Amino acid sequence: MILKISELLNSFLYIKIFNIPFIIIWVIATGVFCTVQFKFTNFRLFKHGIQTLFNLKCNHNNNGIITHIQAFATVISGTVGLGTISGVAIAVTIGGPSAIFWMIITGILGMSIKFAEVVLAFNYRSENTTGGAFYYMKYGLAKIGFIKTGKFLAFTYAIMLLIAMILGGIPFQANQMAALSNNLFEYNASVIILLLVLVIILGGIKRIAFVSTGLAPIMIVLYIGMCIYLIYVNGSNLSNALSTIFQDIFNKSAIGGGVLSGLIAGVRRSVFANEAGIGTAAIAHSAVKENDPIKVGSVAMIAPLVDTILISFLTGIVIIITGMHSTDNVGDITLVNSAFATALPLFSKSVLPLIMFSFAFSTIIAYCYYCEVALLYLFGNKKVLVLFQVLIVVSVYISCMSKNIEFISYLGDSLFMCLMIPNAVAIYLLRREVLNTIDSYYSSKRY
Repeated sequence: MILKISELLNSFLYIKIFNIPFIIIWVIATGVFCTVQFKFTNFRLFKHGIQTLFNLKCNHNNNGIITHIQAFATVISGTVGLGTISGVAIAVTIGGPSAIFWMIITGILGMSIKFAEVVLAFNYRSENTTGGAFYYMKYGLAKIGFIKTGKFLAFTYAIMLLIAMILGGIPFQANQMAALSNNLFEYNASVIILLLVLVIILGGIKRIAFVSTGLAPIMIVLYIGMCIYLIYVNGSNLSNALSTIFQDIFNKSAIGGGVLSGLIAGVRRSVFANEAGIGTAAIAHSAVKENDPIKVGSVAMIAPLVDTILISFLTGIVIIITGMHSTDNVGDITLVNSAFATALPLFSKSVLPLIMFSFAFSTIIAYCYYCEVALLYLFGNKKVLVLFQVLIVVSVYISCMSKNIEFISYLGDSLFMCLMIPNAVAIYLLRREVLNTIDSYYSSKRY
């Protein structure tokens, strides 16, 4: 059944227009539209987002449950998962080194999309500070006269979100955790993974935010530090690695094949890695103790910079600078581990697995929370959560036992990009509200 779902999705998403799949054009066009339409907020409000993120004096009188930094950590935990690391290995081995370049471009454009969706979600969050794309689809579109369209898009999006997480996002992370444990210890950690996930998802957003805030900064700093060290050790090959990326973009022998394959692989993995445009970040940021949507949106758009432009880029350089990109097989987390083993054997056997497990585990936690919010929106009560938790357990176990990483990766990419279709339509229809919010903020000279 899952195979048929994948085939059906691919037959629709990858209809070619000028030899480029429809969904790739859709993703890029959405990013360009949001960047231009919303006056390059990804550049103009970037500094403001950084200042807001690290302003620890949160106004507790504002409605909300968590702080800016807790929301950011929750989102980063969902995006800086193994999609940002092993996903790069998959993109490079399938699409070539140029996939890294296209991931970065898509990440920059994605900052504007994430800004817009979070601003809208914050504007339409409920009284208990629950929010997400389905709320601005339903209530935002009703406000401008598209009542039926809004309800349809919100319902469709919520269903698609559940499917994307249960069949795409969570299985990918669990599969790569199991692959890493099998590779290093010859032991499948599926039972341990199941128990850890169940313990956390029963705790709600406060526990998720607490765990994410503790894990995210540590694992990110450690991983970035090790990447920089490995690049330093192989410093003499850095210029060659960078030239390899750019030469692959315009490789004449790859025109129509390799060039497009790099574009497609890069865009696919970028959407999966940073989730810009799929609306998930809007769920976490809606719970922030804040009353200014621009501040919330400015903080949210920093995430693609961290997970795609920084971490994915460093991972790609590590893979290329160590020569691991030339493998004939589809890469995964074990390829990244092998790259680190060339200069940091002890790190690759001890510290790196802990970081990878933290990445994957925290991502699964965030995905579970997103699903919980979608279920509450659809059914209005928590009774259905038991069924959802059972589905998560089954999904994690099956994916841990699977060896078909290419299929799991492709299915996850496709399901995530499907979410961009209703979300982009809603952002386009509500563009005037986002613009008015931006203009009001600029005119007040608060940035």
